[in-house]
Amino acid sequence: MGRNVGSSVHNEKAGGVVPVATPARNNVLGRSSGLRHGMHDKGFLYDRLAISPKQAQALKRRRWRALVPADSSEDNAIARELRSLLPQMWRHFRVSSMNGNAEQANSISTNPSSATRVETVTLPIDKLRKWLRKLKTPASRWGWATDHDLRRRLHSLERLPRLQRRLGFRFQDPSKRGTWSVDNLLGFSTNPVVRTKRRETQISWGNYVSWFDFRCLDKATVEVRRGVRRKMVAVRAEKRRRGDPAGPLAEEMITVTARTRCDQAVDRRRKIRVVRRTADLLPAVIFRPTTGPQQWTLIYLHGMGSSAFENYLDKPHFFVDGSTSLKIVVPTAPLREVSCFDGWWVKSQRKKQACGSLCSSSPRWRLHQFTSWYDYLSNHDGRREDAIDWKSLGAIQRALHGIIQREAAELGGRPDRIVIGGKSQGCCTALDALLTYPRPLGGFVGIVGHLLGCTPVEPGGPQAQTPLHFFHEPEDSMMRWDWVQHGERRLREAGYTVYARHCRDPEGNGHFVDGIEGTWVRSALRSICSPKRVC
Repeated sequence: MGRNVGSSVHNEKAGGVVPVATPARNNVLGRSSGLRHGMHDKGFLYDRLAISPKQAQALKRRRWRALVPADSSEDNAIARELRSLLPQMWRHFRVSSMNGNAEQANSISTNPSSATRVETVTLPIDKLRKWLRKLKTPASRWGWATDHDLRRRLHSLERLPRLQRRLGFRFQDPSKRGTWSVDNLLGFSTNPVVRTKRRETQISWGNYVSWFDFRCLDKATVEVRRGVRRKMVAVRAEKRRRGDPAGPLAEEMITVTARTRCDQAVDRRRKIRVVRRTADLLPAVIFRPTTGPQQWTLIYLHGMGSSAFENYLDKPHFFVDGSTSLKIVVPTAPLREVSCFDGWWVKSQRKKQACGSLCSSSPRWRLHQFTSWYDYLSNHDGRREDAIDWKSLGAIQRALHGIIQREAAELGGRPDRIVIGGKSQGCCTALDALLTYPRPLGGFVGIVGHLLGCTPVEPGGPQAQTPLHFFHEPEDSMMRWDWVQHGERRLREAGYTVYARHCRDPEGNGHFVDGIEGTWVRSALRSICSPKRVC
C-alpha cells in the first residue's frame, strides 16, 4: 500500500501481463513507476527479461524529447546565446585555417554578378568544444556538455535566422590623406533632383552588412559561413539659403551686440550702437529620406564657430545608416559678438563706390563676430563652466521650440518622434531647449557637451522618460569631466534617463572630435529610433 504500481501491457500470446520499462518520475505522463525485478539505469527501471538495453536507450531519448521540446523557449534562448558567438567563432577558426590547419578549410565563393562575398569555415565538433571551454563567458559551460546535449543545442542554433551585423561604410582612401567627406566613400554618387522647388541633390553611398550562418554537416562536423553585402543608402540634401521660397527656419529677434557693450551703451558718450536682428538660423542643411514615409526627425546643432554648410553638408553618413526613415535639420547659429572676446577688434572690409573704385576714407574697426548660439560672459578655458547671458539663450530657445512644433506637425502632431542634439555649445543649447519644452520628445544626443547651470531641471518633468545620450572624450580639455559630471548627476537625481559614455577618439582630437562624432550619433539614433519604439 502506498507504493505506485508500474505500468504494464497485456501480452495475448503469454496469456498474462508482462511489465515493461517506464521512465522514473515521468513528469509528462504524471506518474512514477517501479518494477519488482528490475534494475536502475540513469533514471530508468527495466526488467531484464521484458526489455533490452537498446530499447531502454530509445525510451530515454523519447523521454528527453518529451521533457524539453526542440522549439522550447529555453532552447531558443540558448541558441541565441550561441548565435551571438558566431562572429568570434568565425574569426578564431578562420585565422587557424589560414595558418595551415589541415583539419579546417577556408573557402571563398564570390558571384561576379552579386554584391555578396561569402566565406566558409568547416571544423570538427571536437575543436568547437575545446574553443568553448576556453571562453570566459557563461557560454563556456556548453564545452563541458555531453555530446547529445551539445548537438541538440547546435541543431537549435541551425534553425535560427542569420545573425546580421552592420559594418558601416568604407573609404576609397582610408589613409590619413583621406577625408571624412561622403565623396570619399565607396559607392558614392550624386544626382540633382528635378521637378522640385527646393535646391536638392540626391546623395548615395554604400553601407556594408555582414551575416553569419551555422550548419551541422554531420555528427562530427559543423560549418560557419560569413557573408558581406553592400546596401546602398541615399538621402536628398537641401541647401536652404536666405531668400529661398521655403523661407527661414525661425524669426526670433536677437541682440547681436555683446552684453558687456550693451551695458556700456547706457553712457551715450561712448557712442556704442546696439544692434538687433532677426535670427533666421540660415543657411541650413536638411537631409530627407528618399524611400518610405518619414518616421523621425533629428534637429542637430553645431558647435561655436562652425556652420551647417561648412561642417555637415558633405557628411550625411554621420546621421543616416539606412536603419530608419529619418529627416535631419542642421541650422546655423546667428553671427554675433561675444562678451568674453570684446577686445578682439578686426578691420572691416572697405566698401566700393558706385564707379568701382575703393573708398578713400580710412578703414573702420569692428568687434570680431562668431557663429554662436548664445553670448559668453567669461572664458575659464575649460577649468570650470563659463557664465553666459541667459537672455541670448532664451531667444534661441524660443526659436528651437518653433522648429520642434513645425517638425512635429509634419509627423502628424507627434513630438515624441522629434530627436534633438548637438555638439559642444550646440549640445548645451539643444539640452536647454529639450528640458524647457512642455511636451515629451523622442530623445537627445549630446556630443562633448554638458548641462548649463541656468537650465531648469524639473523633478519628474515632461522629459523624465526621454532617453538622454551623452558622449564624452576623456582627453577633452574644453569641457572637463570633473565639473561636467555634476550636471548629469543633477539629471539622475531628478529621475531622468541618462546614458553617459566615455570613448576615446582614435584620431586624438580631444574636444574637437571629427569622425568618431558620426559613430556616436548613429549609435544613439539606433537606440532611440529602434523598431520596437515605432508604432
